Amino acid sequence: MNNNHINNNHINNNHIDTNSSTVNNIKCCIRKDIYEVSRTGKLILFLALSLGMAVMIMAFTIIFTDVPDALTSELPDLDISSLESMMSTLYPKMLRESLGVYAYYIGVFYSLIVILVCNNILPREKKEGKWILPKEQGYKCRDIIVGKCLVYGCASGLAVTIGYLMYFIVASAFMERNMTFGNAFVCSLVHGLNMFFIIAYTFLFSVWFKSGVAAAISIIGTVLFAPDILRWFEIGKYFPTYLLTFVYDSSDEYGSIVAPLVINLILLVFTYVMATEKAEKL
Repeated sequence: MNNNHINNNHINNNHIDTNSSTVNNIKCCIRKDIYEVSRTGKLILFLALSLGMAVMIMAFTIIFTDVPDALTSELPDLDISSLESMMSTLYPKMLRESLGVYAYYIGVFYSLIVILVCNNILPREKKEGKWILPKEQGYKCRDIIVGKCLVYGCASGLAVTIGYLMYFIVASAFMERNMTFGNAFVCSLVHGLNMFFIIAYTFLFSVWFKSGVAAAISIIGTVLFAPDILRWFEIGKYFPTYLLTFVYDSSDEYGSIVAPLVINLILLVFTYVMATEKAEKL
């Protein structure tokens, strides 16, 4: 009886030690990746892309929306109604719609660049033998992968959230304000979460897929085309990519993001399990 009790305590202690070791390993990987993302300039790159796109779109809005008025004053007989319609669609002076344009640029161009930057990081580290020493020190492949997903995902997402809120604050000074700060704050968090998911999937797919090109193409294709295609179907509201559509529309129907968020988390866990299992086998 006493021996059984001692054995059970020994097993429980081993289990606790294992969990504690895993948590400590992940913390160490996170600290290392925070230093890496800062040292290599990727954090600056994420912020520069996010804020640079904000400045570019606001500049285009100021410049191009005055073109129809200038043409009217110079050529009063010219019919520019189609040009005015096009300019108001591409670069609207309404805050909600303009933020939707900015969110779309982030979803397409920002994510494209960040995916290409991050897609080859883990495969290159493994190929160069950078995983050998950590594994000899007791680290698992999943510790390294989790650290990369968390740090790079949070860094890219934070840059988007900051850029979105800065856009709202600056654009409010010269655009018609038809959107509340609370709505903008929620949309900024959702879009930051979008980038976190995109980068996390990028890292996991780069480990799971044999071809890094196939992994990048699958993520890029999903981000670029799925939101526009699925918005035409009622079931599209339940797909993970609806989180992108939500921000593109500057929506305030917050209940609609619950289902795609839950599905996104489930898919992320599934992808994590498949990617880490394959990494451990290799």
